[in-house]
Amino acid sequence: MDRSHIEKISKALADGTRLKIFQAISASKCISCGEIVSMRGVTPATVSHHLKILNEAGLIACRREGQFVYSQAVPETIEAYTRALTRISSGKKTSRRRVLSHVIKCALATVCSQFLPFVVRASLFSQSTVPKASPNNSAPPQLALTLDDPRLSLGLALKWPEANNRILKAISERDIRAALFVCGMRVDEADGIKLLSAWDQGGHLICSHSYSHKFYGEQTSYADFAADFLKNEKVIAPYRNRTALFRYPFLKEGDTADKRDRFRALLKERSYRVGHVTIDASDWYVSQRFVDRLAKQPNAPIAPYRDYLIAHLLDRAAFYRQLALDVLGRDIPHTLLMHFNPLNAFVLPEVLKAFETAGWQWIDASLAFEDPIFRSRPQTLPAGESLVWALAKETRRFEDRLRYPGEDDVYEKPKMDALGL
Repeated sequence: MDRSHIEKISKALADGTRLKIFQAISASKCISCGEIVSMRGVTPATVSHHLKILNEAGLIACRREGQFVYSQAVPETIEAYTRALTRISSGKKTSRRRVLSHVIKCALATVCSQFLPFVVRASLFSQSTVPKASPNNSAPPQLALTLDDPRLSLGLALKWPEANNRILKAISERDIRAALFVCGMRVDEADGIKLLSAWDQGGHLICSHSYSHKFYGEQTSYADFAADFLKNEKVIAPYRNRTALFRYPFLKEGDTADKRDRFRALLKERSYRVGHVTIDASDWYVSQRFVDRLAKQPNAPIAPYRDYLIAHLLDRAAFYRQLALDVLGRDIPHTLLMHFNPLNAFVLPEVLKAFETAGWQWIDASLAFEDPIFRSRPQTLPAGESLVWALAKETRRFEDRLRYPGEDDVYEKPKMDALGL
């Protein structure tokens, strides 16, 4: 790919609206003009113009069927573009700066990551995680690791002792202490004591995630949810590092103000605080896809799922950090939500390293939760989601950047489908 073509693609991706359109096209096998027009922030008058530029850059292919025009992404162009950028990035720094502008890096990191090799993607994400409005960019953003749902049953992919050892070893090598949010029904037997004891002996926080993982919505009453929460206390009570932090299942804090406030009162009465997530993600879904693939293809490679997971986590971290800066006007210590699952057991060392490469600093979970922001009680309904999401929602100033739910499989499925993962 010659320099003129590189510049054409770079200019095509530099426009915010065009970037949004290309993202929608990339996430779908095929999309019509009508569907593009229905997107927020896209006007019918400009769609043809944006499609023309994307088409001329070779990023999409368009075809007409009767009176309708359909567009689809051309991954070969992105692959060639990536190879060209790799060649440039291996040269002198001045050349790389000239071609890989900050706008292009952000565009690739957020949209084109599904096509990029990991080594290039990691480099791009390391730039995209530097927010555009940080009041103190000299200090690295801080991040604590929190894991939900330790379990004894992981299917055929991995036995729990190996998964536990792998995860704990990865964390120990960084000399940090995580927070483990325990759902009692998944560990309420003799082996569960062994699993949790290993975390307790490692100095990690042992916290509550309810007993039965009930969804605190219309189908669950306050009385049932409260009883389930209290039932879990006996599961985590024996451990030295048991900490009075509670994380709502699915991050849902109630569908009515009465249910929300009654349970908050119960937490206060029992001296609990909410173990808020600030960086939400769908690592559980990526792992589920990996496990499903192993069931059909036992020798399936792990690398594509690892690369997708890392790109996804870094993208969500960049999004929520910038949102926190815009809402609060300062950097906060972030808490990343991950899960005790087979994929994370295999690739957690690479995940932790990728965040460091992207400029993040790992800290102990106990230190993160000391920040006053974690005592916030956002007045939103339905209550819940990540803390940063909820604080942004409460202001009513960021509606164009928030989706509900904040993270879920529906956002990742089309991208993973398109990649054959």
